Amino acid sequence: MKYKQMIAVAAILAGGAAMAEDIEVSNSWVSGGEAAGKQVVIEALAKRGYTWVDASVAGYDNDDAAFMSRLQAGNPPGAKFYIAGKNAAGLVKQGLMLPIDDVFSDDIKAALPQMITDSITIDGHYYYAPISAHGESWFFYSIPLMQKIGYSEMPTDWDGFFAMLDKAKAAGILPLAFSGQRWQTNKVFNQILVSTMGAEKYNQMLRDSDEDLVNAPEFLKAVEIFDRLHDYVGQGISAINWNDATGQVIRDEALLQFQGDWAKGEFVAAGEVVGKDYGCALTPGIDDMLIVVDSYAFPKIAGKDAAQKALAQTLLDPEVQRQFTLRKGSFPVRTDVDMSTYDMCAQKAVGKMKANAIAADMAIASDPVVQGQLADLINEFWAAPYDHDRFRADFIDALSY
Repeated sequence: MKYKQMIAVAAILAGGAAMAEDIEVSNSWVSGGEAAGKQVVIEALAKRGYTWVDASVAGYDNDDAAFMSRLQAGNPPGAKFYIAGKNAAGLVKQGLMLPIDDVFSDDIKAALPQMITDSITIDGHYYYAPISAHGESWFFYSIPLMQKIGYSEMPTDWDGFFAMLDKAKAAGILPLAFSGQRWQTNKVFNQILVSTMGAEKYNQMLRDSDEDLVNAPEFLKAVEIFDRLHDYVGQGISAINWNDATGQVIRDEALLQFQGDWAKGEFVAAGEVVGKDYGCALTPGIDDMLIVVDSYAFPKIAGKDAAQKALAQTLLDPEVQRQFTLRKGSFPVRTDVDMSTYDMCAQKAVGKMKANAIAADMAIASDPVVQGQLADLINEFWAAPYDHDRFRADFIDALSY
């Protein structure tokens, strides 16, 4: 369904455009699974009497840039999609964002894990309304291609993983679907890093700018694994969006993809069945899970706070979270949502969250400037790999900014 049609549906459900108040929403939800999940929110918001006016831009970084341009011009949208954490902290400190403490009733607070609460509060106040969490430490793979090369499940160590990729390559199969988007390359490296270091050390490294952990063998192993991936990707990856790479796995053109579980939305939209057409597995090594939290924050706009808080309440509604996450491939941030209808990937992810076997995404743990410097460094290394010890030194410099 096209976005203009989505907006029209929202207006009809609200009883007509004349009766509904608009709220413009900046976001990067443009892929099939994302659009399907977004439609759930649009319709639920319309029932509250508000019309979602879509301001979507492909790519999280592109959406950020568009939002900042509008904010600086004094014409911000009513809501901005954010990965919860420190991304909006600078704007909060400038007094540009709306606190939404009164949206968080006692039952909502009780249903949120502490790590989620920590990610959506700044200086003791709620500034983000979270709707879902994503596990980022996943492989999604084509079961037909796995069977073709004689595998029934994903190897659990990196040596076995590369042996499998070599076998796919020898069979004329593209081993690794890979997107060269900046944020994607960054997430692949961090996904590997969690698998070699574990959640506790990974978050300690980011939180404390811990040079000893960067100098440890586990860090160097991650760099070596990341560099080695160059032998298994296709041509022209710099022009491939993440969902286009996912499409290669869906069409059985590539064996697997490093990806967050938002990729499940693409498989679902394509009619694929987990366990039959595709499979999911946590990254080899330490199977702690890197997570990220989908949320929205709200610029201060005179006369818009009612619509903004209505959107926040909609995002936090347990039934909205259930329907949204089933379409987008994520899992609810509320622990009181019935998980019985979720697939095995989501069930495992929630188990990891409840067991606290999770690492907070860089967006949660790091200052935005540090995030940007590390992402730039990782992408520079991917584009033109250089001495691994030098990369480690450069990483320390960027981390300690």
